[in-house]
Amino acid sequence: MRTVCVLEKDVADETSTAAGCPQEAMKREDAHRILYSLRFYHHTLSLEIDRTQCIHCDLCTVTCPHQAIWVEADEDGLEVHLDERRCVLCEVCAYVCPVEAISLRYDGEPKELLRGSGGLPPIPPKLHVAVDQCPHRCEIVAEETEHWCRQQRRLVENRLEECPKYCFRCVETCPRGVYQATPEGTAPDPRACLRCMHCLDTCQYGSIQVHPIFRGRVRLDAHKCPADCSLCIDICPVKVIERRDGHVTLLRDRCALCGACANICDQDAIQVIREDICLIQERECALWDRLKQSLLASAS
Repeated sequence: MRTVCVLEKDVADETSTAAGCPQEAMKREDAHRILYSLRFYHHTLSLEIDRTQCIHCDLCTVTCPHQAIWVEADEDGLEVHLDERRCVLCEVCAYVCPVEAISLRYDGEPKELLRGSGGLPPIPPKLHVAVDQCPHRCEIVAEETEHWCRQQRRLVENRLEECPKYCFRCVETCPRGVYQATPEGTAPDPRACLRCMHCLDTCQYGSIQVHPIFRGRVRLDAHKCPADCSLCIDICPVKVIERRDGHVTLLRDRCALCGACANICDQDAIQVIREDICLIQERECALWDRLKQSLLASAS
């Protein structure tokens, strides 16, 4: 782990005003995370970036007011970086991160000053699963190897997978592993969800609701793609890019518009264009107007 420790004198006004003049700034960095903290007399303000959770999208890059965070390609792929000299711990990157890979804390507690004060509008929940709409399976008799299926009027193996009402298609097909099978039914982990709506195509019971944030389009010029290149295919977090008949193809209706593919493409073959942002309670404020403009203007 690499550690940088300096006395910080040029911290932006919003940080200095909130907690007084910082006594020390420290940055720790390794392959798994970046931790940047400011220590005041009695308080500590910190930012943590989980590199293992990061999907290498462009949302933090295009919205950071001070260009302090960015995603860059190297010989190993994409990596997220932080310039502690520019970062003022303002929360914007944590607000836009779709997988909660970035967190800010004030004395160990989550720092959500901008959202709590109305500086940024609330982000709608990613998804909702109505478990009561999923098919109800028969109870398993532990002592028996088979049980009588009334629906098929025959003996079936005493396993959940053999029940004709056994349905975990969302668990089996989600490219992000959002859904888990439990004895009570389907249990989602919203942190991993990118609102791609793939699960809506597989659910036959109308049990799932997904609330997308972005509307937009992707331009893919397959003629620019080298025959042996699979960078965008490998990095796409929702697996909507594939090679068919020798050509790179995009399943546009399932794209999360995250921008990771454009970040890694070194042939200028992909553009991600966000045309609208769908929020339930959008608020008028200078910060949000600036962030929205940055998100919609970014054609990665």
